[in-house]
Parts: sequence; structure tokens; C-alpha cells
Amino acid sequence: MKELGHKYIDILKMDIEGAEYDVINEMSKSDIRPQQILVEFHHRFQGVGIRETIKAIRRLKIMGYNLFSVSDTNEEFGFIRGPCVK
Repeated sequence: MKELGHKYIDILKMDIEGAEYDVINEMSKSDIRPQQILVEFHHRFQGVGIRETIKAIRRLKIMGYNLFSVSDTNEEFGFIRGPCVK
């Protein structure tokens, strides 16, 4: 963001092979809050497990995100900041 002079992120899409957990953890310590986060969780990876995904989702909720979509495979999740209106 600094390098390109961006002030905010509209949508952050993460398919980063297990690193999403660290990114979400680091985001929670910063003031970076994209309007939407699309993430593929890799809880199927050995040594990761569903508990890490549950912790990441809880962290996102604490950060003000609401879940608006889950894929049929239960791996791709969509979050939006603020209330989710359907």
C-alpha cells in the first residue's frame, strides 16, 4: 500500500496456501481493514486443521467482519465489514 500510495483496500483476496492465518493475525494488529475479504482457508493441510480456521474466523469477527458466503467445499469464505444485509 505504501509503495503504490494506496490509502485503503476495497477487496482483499487470499489464496496463499496456508499463510492466510498469519496474514489475518497480522491484520488484526494493524489498522488495515479492507471492505471485503475473500479467503480460501487451507484447514485440509496437514498440521493446520479446522481449529485454525475457526480461530481466524473469530478474529475476523472481532475485527468487525461478517460472513456473507461459504463455498460448497467449505474452503472459500467471503467476509464484509459491517452489517451483512440480505
